Amino acid sequence: MSKKDSKLKAGPLKIDELKYDQNNLIAAVIQDDRTDAVLMVGYMNKEALRRTILKGQVCFWSRSRQEYWVKGETSGNLFSLRSIKADCDADALLVRVDPQGDGVACHTGSYSCFFQDLAEAKGMADD
Repeated sequence: MSKKDSKLKAGPLKIDELKYDQNNLIAAVIQDDRTDAVLMVGYMNKEALRRTILKGQVCFWSRSRQEYWVKGETSGNLFSLRSIKADCDADALLVRVDPQGDGVACHTGSYSCFFQDLAEAKGMADD
C-alpha cells in the first residue's frame, strides 16, 4: 500500500455513515467470493443492509415491487454473505458472496447477470 493509499484508509464505516441516494438506496455490486466474477447489481436501503448482516443472506430492496426480497428465497439460489466493503466515496457497496443452490445469479438462468455484450463496444477488448 502506498503512502497516499494509507492516508485514505479509514476505520470501518457504520450503516448510517454510508451515502444513500435520493430514494435512500445504495448500489450493491454482488461478487462471487470463490471466482471473483461479478454476478449482479442490486439496491439496498438501511433495513435491507441490516437484514443481510443479521441473517447472512443477501437482502435487497426491490425498486419495482417496493418490497424487501432475499436473493434466491424462491429459487434456492441464495447468496451467503462473506463480506461487505464500501467504496472510497461510501456511495456503493461490494458484497462478496458464496452462491448456493445451482449457483445461478440471474433470473434468466445464467451464472451472472452480465452476459450481454454492448454492440457499440464489441471487439474493443477481447477477454
